[in-house]
Amino acid sequence: MNNAGPTGANSRYSLRKHPKQQRSVATVTAILDAAARILTESGYATASTNRIAERAGVSIGSLYEYFPGKEAIFGELRRREALKAYAELMARPRLENPRDGIRHIVGSRLRWMRRNPTLYAALESEVPRQAIAEVEADIVEDFMAASLAFLEAHQDLLRPSVELRFLAEFLMHAVSATANTYGLRRPERLDDPQLEQAMVEMVERYLLKDG
Repeated sequence: MNNAGPTGANSRYSLRKHPKQQRSVATVTAILDAAARILTESGYATASTNRIAERAGVSIGSLYEYFPGKEAIFGELRRREALKAYAELMARPRLENPRDGIRHIVGSRLRWMRRNPTLYAALESEVPRQAIAEVEADIVEDFMAASLAFLEAHQDLLRPSVELRFLAEFLMHAVSATANTYGLRRPERLDDPQLEQAMVEMVERYLLKDG
């Protein structure tokens, strides 16, 4: 997962600088944790920088040392959650059986969402897209790379006769969109094994020659 610095020094949606020392890492973590709590408790509109700093137990000056504003805080919070999802996806070594791989891809997405469905839904539905737009390209590209590597490893078993990069993009968005719909509209279904099984079968039947 790309964890590069801001795309521009004056970007309102990026960290001013990445923490390196243990104390500065703890400060940024406290700010992000506080922002997440406020977001899930009372919504994005109430999450001013002053309120986040107070909830985090840091000075407003310390907050502005790392973040130019609340948009950057929520952009970085989005990046942190995406890193967790990516770590979940990459936690297992390469799987030789494509069906095991499909089950892992689907299962890793749902497991990540189950850990904090309230935060997931709030980030998706309340935080303005422009506040997280600068991290989305990195997130999509990293998941695309993982999807493409999986498909290339099992290319001889694939049913669709389309370009692999398109197929990787389709696979990523099909899994993400289905999981996202349930996460936002029927979060109680995230724990239902029927959902995971249905998603696995959907992907298998489209991707695999013997699906």
